[in-house]
Amino acid sequence: EDIANFTSPEMFAEIKMQYEERGRNAQRTDVVQLNAELLDVNSEAERHVASVRFFGQIREEERSAPEAFDEVWHLTKPAAGDGGWVVAGIQQAA
Repeated sequence: EDIANFTSPEMFAEIKMQYEERGRNAQRTDVVQLNAELLDVNSEAERHVASVRFFGQIREEERSAPEAFDEVWHLTKPAAGDGGWVVAGIQQAA
């Protein structure tokens, strides 16, 4: 439930569904290399939107070789009020 504080309601529902499909088993990911690049920031009437490309190498199984990943995370923040940035979507770039 802590993840709900850092995600949009839609993104949290997706993460929760994937967690339930795994049988509530924990997933471990080792980040071997991480790079980030801010692709875009724009303001709409009610929110700000930032798109950040994350890429590098991860290992999802112990003792396996690292694998490349390339994703664009879309973050939103209300234009007014105290709300912070939340993950609203994740898109595979490659």
